[in-house]
Amino acid sequence: MALTLKVHIVEKDITETMLFDPATLVCDACKIIGEKFPEANQDKEYGMYFVDEKGAGVWLESNRNLSFMLRNHDVVEYRCKIRTLKVCILDGTLQTFMVEDSQRVSQLMIIICTKIGIMNHEEYSLIYELTEDGKENRQNYGTFALKKRKYGEKEKDMNKMGTNDESNWVDHSRTLQEQGIDETKVLLLRRKYFFSEQNIDHRDPVQLNLLYVQRRDAILSGTHPIAEMNSIELAGIQCQIKFGDHDDQKHKIGFLDLKELLPQGHLKSKGIEKKILAEHKKYGVSLGIGGRGELGAKVDYISLARSLKTYGVTFFLVKEKMKGRNKLVHQLLGVAKDTILKLDKKTKEILKTWPLTTVRRWAKTPNTFTLDFGDYSDQNYSVQTTEGEQISQLIAGYIDILLKRQQHVLDKSGIEGNDRLTFEEYNLETAKHLIIQHDGDTSSYQQIDVRSLSKPSNASSSK
Repeated sequence: MALTLKVHIVEKDITETMLFDPATLVCDACKIIGEKFPEANQDKEYGMYFVDEKGAGVWLESNRNLSFMLRNHDVVEYRCKIRTLKVCILDGTLQTFMVEDSQRVSQLMIIICTKIGIMNHEEYSLIYELTEDGKENRQNYGTFALKKRKYGEKEKDMNKMGTNDESNWVDHSRTLQEQGIDETKVLLLRRKYFFSEQNIDHRDPVQLNLLYVQRRDAILSGTHPIAEMNSIELAGIQCQIKFGDHDDQKHKIGFLDLKELLPQGHLKSKGIEKKILAEHKKYGVSLGIGGRGELGAKVDYISLARSLKTYGVTFFLVKEKMKGRNKLVHQLLGVAKDTILKLDKKTKEILKTWPLTTVRRWAKTPNTFTLDFGDYSDQNYSVQTTEGEQISQLIAGYIDILLKRQQHVLDKSGIEGNDRLTFEEYNLETAKHLIIQHDGDTSSYQQIDVRSLSKPSNASSSK
C-alpha cells in the first residue's frame, strides 16, 4: 500500500501531494522529490524534515525507511540541510559558519571550536539568549549583560545568592532546528565546563581572552560570589588590562566607572574607588612588574579568580529538610569539575563536600533531585528544586569529560585488559537505559577512578 505524503518545498513555498513506497529510503525519496522539482537548486544538499502534532521537529535519517517515522497524509518539509550559523564570541566578535542543519549541536561544537582555534570543544556550549517576553536579546553580547526583567521571589533569592545567570543552554543531543533556532538567531559561545582551563596562558590568546571575559562577567554579575577584598584586587588588575600602567595624574577619584569593575553588592562600600586605584598602582609598581602587558594581566586575573574556593562552581538554590525537623531550609548546591558541594545560603560556608568520583547515581523529577553516593555516604542527599534537569546535565557533562580523558590516557598508553567498566544511565521521563562500556585496566591511574562513576538512576532504586 502506497504512503501518501504532503511534501512542502520550503524554498518555493509550495506543497505537493506525493505517493511513495513505505519501504523507500529517505535518501531515495529526496532524489524523487528533487527530480519532480528540478527548479530547486540541486547543488545544495537537501533532506526531509518532519514536524509532529506537538510541534516537535526532527530531521529524517537518510538511511531509514519512510515508514519508520511517517504515516499516511503526514506533512514533511523538503529543505536544504546547509544553513548559516551566527555565533557571538564573548569579546563581542560575531562569526558566521556554514553548517549542516541535520547535525546535532555536539557535532557542530567540533566545527565551531576548531575554526575559532579551540581544541577542548567538549568544555564549551552555546547559549540562546532570551528576554522576559521570550524574544531574542541581541544587545550587549560583548559583556553578556542580560536585559533586566521582573523576578519572582525565588528568582530574586537566586540573584542575591549569585545562582541565577539566566543561561539558556542549547541541548547538545538535538539539532538547532529541533530546538526552534533558525538562521536569524545569534548564539553565544561560552565555556560551560571548567575542566582544563588551568592550562590556558598567554600562549593560547584565543581561549585566554574568552576565559577572562567570562570570569570577569561572572564576578561582576555575582554568579561567581567573592569577598570584597578579592573584588578590589581583581578590579585593580582589571584597571591594568583596561588602562595600562597607573598614572597618578590621570587615575584619580572619580575617574573609574565602578559598575564595570565591581559586583553590585560592593559598589557602595566606603572608599572603595580609592582602594582600587591603590591596588592598580601596587600591581604595576610595587610588585616590580612595571609595564605588565594586557595578556599577562589577564593571566594574573584568571589565576587570582581560580585561587578562590568558589571558582568554577555552578550554584543552585535548593531546599533541604532540616535534620530532626519537618522543615525545609534554603541551601546552595554547587557542582564543580571534581566536587559536589553544599554551602550555607547566607555565609557561603562550605558545609559538605563529596568527590565527584563517589557519585553512584542520581535521580531527577520536576521538583526534586537526589544523589546516591553508594558506600561513601550512609544515606542519599535529596533536595527540592525545579532545576533538576540543569543539575543533571552539568554532572553528566563533567563525568563524560572524565570518561573521555580517562579513555584518552588508556589509548595513548596502549594498556589492554579484560576488565570492563560499565556505567548506567537512566532517564526518568523516557525510561531509556543506556550501557556505556570501556575496556582497560585503570588501576595505574588513581587520579581518575572512573569505576566509581555512573549515570542517573531511577528514584525507585535509591536506598
